[in-house]
Amino acid sequence: MTTRVLPVGAFVCLLRESLEVDPFYSDLWLEGEIRDLSRSSAGHVYFSLRDDDGTLKCVLFRNQALRQFQPLRLGDRAAVHGGLSMYARSGAIQLVADLVRPAGLGTAWLELEYLRQRLTLEGLFDPLRKRLLPEWPHTIGVVTSPNGAAWHDIQTIIGRRYPLTELVLSPAQVQGEGAAESIVAAFDALRDQSDVQVIILARGGGASDDLAAFNDERVIRAVFASHVPVIAGIGHATDRTLVEDAADAYAPTPSAAAEICVPSAAQVAEQVHSLSTRLVWLMSVRTEEAAATTSAASRRLAAVDLGSSIRDRQNSVKAAAERLTQATRSQLDTLDRRVTSTNHVLQALDPRAVLSRGYAALQNADDAQPLFSISQVKQHRALRVTVHDGSFSATVKEPAGANVSAS
Repeated sequence: MTTRVLPVGAFVCLLRESLEVDPFYSDLWLEGEIRDLSRSSAGHVYFSLRDDDGTLKCVLFRNQALRQFQPLRLGDRAAVHGGLSMYARSGAIQLVADLVRPAGLGTAWLELEYLRQRLTLEGLFDPLRKRLLPEWPHTIGVVTSPNGAAWHDIQTIIGRRYPLTELVLSPAQVQGEGAAESIVAAFDALRDQSDVQVIILARGGGASDDLAAFNDERVIRAVFASHVPVIAGIGHATDRTLVEDAADAYAPTPSAAAEICVPSAAQVAEQVHSLSTRLVWLMSVRTEEAAATTSAASRRLAAVDLGSSIRDRQNSVKAAAERLTQATRSQLDTLDRRVTSTNHVLQALDPRAVLSRGYAALQNADDAQPLFSISQVKQHRALRVTVHDGSFSATVKEPAGANVSAS
């Protein structure tokens, strides 16, 4: 059997690839004491995690280091999240970290904080993207359990404060196994309701450890992707969930969410009174402005001598008419002179006028072609001779000239 010998560099590369693609080694939480802490000029943080049984080198690259909630301190016990990698040149295994938290907080808390940081970096909790709630909503979607107290409280509050609003319930399981999938499906169902202007996500009562669905990434993304603003009323003011950070607004209870979603009857009456008062004021201002404009126009009209103004306009029209008549006559005289001159030229060029001065026009008798040159004349050729008052036939006897054509 032949023994396979690998170059050490190739083996290290294979080992590194195995570490980086294995899901177990790429999503680790490790706990230990921070030792050998240093920071490079580029901003990367290097340290070791150590306990009584071992040590592992760690690196927190600059972008991740800047996002930590508190600085790393030498000697602190910490829980570090990251994935294993290998530096091929030295063969050293290290943890490429992305989150460092104080130790002893519990795995669930650490995972929640890791999710919070990751979604924060994606912009899901950015306050600048939060949308304003509609001031007078005519249709409100509600995602909650149809059998819970939250749905009853929301109906009561909306009916008392603003009964003009229609409520559309999209039923969902809000706690226990399958709650996250149910809430996401309820949001999907409301997406088809084009008249819904705002959505209340509510949960009434229950233990704080039943809030898992409202920290589920799928629910958070459904709230973020909602086509209309979302108000979260989860009902646990002391245990803030990630859904409340992703929502456009949040309230400590479902009842409070309903209250901030619609105006009260008193607010409506006050706003109607304010609008009526403003309308009366605007009408008064417009009336005063119109009266002032009319008065000013009357004063200007009274100051104008209408008779003098009309006479001035008449004189201007008369002068313009005279100028138009004079210009028309001048153009007609010019055209008349041009016609007379053209007529004289045409008369001078008339062949009959030339013949009247003693000239004659010659044509071949057989084809009526006019003769312009002696070269066209042949002896004994019959000709047609035209004079100013008639024509006659002639026969060529002796043509003479330099260009006489041969017979």
